Amino acid sequence: MTLLHKTITSLLLLITTTTLFAPNRNVEGVVKDKNNQPLELANVLLKGTKYHALTDANGKFTIDTREKLPFTLIVQFVGHQTAELRFTSLPTNPIEIVLKSENQLNDVVITSRRRIEKAQNVPIPISVVGGRQAEQAGAFNVNRLKELVPSVQLYSSNPRNTTINIRGLGSTFGLTNDGIDPGVGFYVDGVYYARPAATTLDFVDVDQIEVLRGPQGTLFGKNTTAGAFNVTSRKASFTSGANLELSYGNYGFIQAKASITGALSKKIAARLSFSGTQRDGLIENIVTGKKVNDLNNQGVRGQLLYTPTENTDITLAVDYSKQRPDGYAQVIAGVVQTNRAAYRQFNNIINSLGYSLPSTNPFDRKIDHDTPWRSGQDLGGASLNINSKIGNGKLTATSAWRFWNWDPSNDRDFTGLSVLRLSQATSKHQQWSQEIRYAGTFLPKVTGVVGIFGIGQDLKTDPYHIEESGSAQWRFSQDSTDPLWQTPDYLTAMV
Repeated sequence: MTLLHKTITSLLLLITTTTLFAPNRNVEGVVKDKNNQPLELANVLLKGTKYHALTDANGKFTIDTREKLPFTLIVQFVGHQTAELRFTSLPTNPIEIVLKSENQLNDVVITSRRRIEKAQNVPIPISVVGGRQAEQAGAFNVNRLKELVPSVQLYSSNPRNTTINIRGLGSTFGLTNDGIDPGVGFYVDGVYYARPAATTLDFVDVDQIEVLRGPQGTLFGKNTTAGAFNVTSRKASFTSGANLELSYGNYGFIQAKASITGALSKKIAARLSFSGTQRDGLIENIVTGKKVNDLNNQGVRGQLLYTPTENTDITLAVDYSKQRPDGYAQVIAGVVQTNRAAYRQFNNIINSLGYSLPSTNPFDRKIDHDTPWRSGQDLGGASLNINSKIGNGKLTATSAWRFWNWDPSNDRDFTGLSVLRLSQATSKHQQWSQEIRYAGTFLPKVTGVVGIFGIGQDLKTDPYHIEESGSAQWRFSQDSTDPLWQTPDYLTAMV
């Protein structure tokens, strides 16, 4: 035997031996639907790699794991929910994977009765919008969310003058009385937000939104005569994860959302979330050449989750949101004739002052206001939530402090004339709340909730509210043809 033949023979023996004794790296299995029918051409992917396999006519597959442990298999098939299976060791027998149909309804879990329940088992009128559904619909605040829940109405001329109604009930819309609480309660992670301005801010990392229709005073307090919003944020997780979303649109719209979560130790996990929205103004001030009614919102939220035992979890949450838009300016949609005397008709008044409107067509989106528009607000706070399983129920204690600062500037005559030239209702608000409740099963057929809630609020002007008239105010106040009304500087000295 020549040297070449000996070499070839040795190589063949080596390859054969390696093949016979090499460890098995393959996973075998079958993919079926819920009716136990095999799914042909289902895609089985080794997560984090480019390696995949397709099932045959009998739904069977074989995939090489590349000696990677642990590993995750992703199974996909059109019309069915994607499944992920994690393995820490190589299966010794073929596995069976059953995919659920996409049109199969999932159980919706809610906390509207202060305990975790399936929505189908709760006998109250409620609408539930998942966080992912809201994000896909672009519903990044309550004003956009109302398009998904028809029974909700939101009216707002600025954040302070905001009203939420459900089924047409709630609070009257107009100049806000800060001493009157709204008729629709707004709750985030069990914390009551006393000021309706909070509903104009962007949602930050929301997991679910529940809209309860009708009086909810028993479980949500006296300020829910028309209903309540119960917003749940995504929680910190011991499983590491991150999410980043960017959205673009016309008028320079850009929105960024990001979150990151993971374990800091065996018993502590954290989550940090951010949301920012910007958009150019939609209305042009022909005097300044500036676009107004833009969007400029930012929000950040941080959480720490501590699990000292398997029956107890403690969550510390801190959030801060701000808005700095040039808004909310309003255009004039037209002028109508009234029953007043001719000298008191609007067109005659502005003509006598040598003024004309920039437009009476609202779709021109043009104004000439002589007072800058500003709607600055800051809202934030901190909360500590303790949940502990005791007996057949759960004891919950929620402590919270929140603040709201409002810094506006409004042109209340909505013209280029100096009439009601400045309106500034600056406000500062703080609130403290404490809730302790126990929810669980008291008897074999009796479940319930018992608890106590307290809240304190401090709302004040800072430093004062301003309503300022200008030099043209006299002409709009004129109620007779007495020539004294035209006395030069008659009212100017009183301004």
